Amino acid sequence: MAHRFANSKSSLLMTTARQWLLMDATGQELDNLARVVCKHLEGRHKPIYSNVLDTGDHVVVINTRNMIIPERKVLWWYSGYAQGYRHCYGKDFHIFRPTEILRLQVKLRLPHRTKHEINQRDARLYRLHLFPGSSYPYAGNISKVIEGPDKLFRPLEDYTKEERSQFVVAPDSRIREPEPLYDWEDLE
Repeated sequence: MAHRFANSKSSLLMTTARQWLLMDATGQELDNLARVVCKHLEGRHKPIYSNVLDTGDHVVVINTRNMIIPERKVLWWYSGYAQGYRHCYGKDFHIFRPTEILRLQVKLRLPHRTKHEINQRDARLYRLHLFPGSSYPYAGNISKVIEGPDKLFRPLEDYTKEERSQFVVAPDSRIREPEPLYDWEDLE
């Protein structure tokens, strides 16, 4: 006998319940971080994902001040006036507004072709919570901590001497003997 709630609204509500996910942006690159945040905002990590249903979760990103911005990242916008194209480098923009550059990158990555997708994008961006430091007001709501997409490397000082001795020493390919252009013995 099938469960009586198998095809009801309450079963749909139980499967699409929103979680609160926490992600630390320290040492993460902007583009990779935005890709993972979009995946969780859209709900693509869930097995019940559909582009019609909004099954995404709340995503709280902390320490956005410490994320890595590519050097050649340029932000463009148009003021609406003649010759009104403006641009700013990502690193300069990140100094004054450390959370806004991630919000703009996520906004560009979310689908926005039709009016329905634009409305869904606004609802998904409403569930994105960004904080420049490590303090955030949603500590009671967090149900899961997500690892960032980039692996963080330890500084060399954090390794012990035994671990350093096990490192592979790569030969330096830059130091080579110059090859002569001519073999002078063969010219005679």
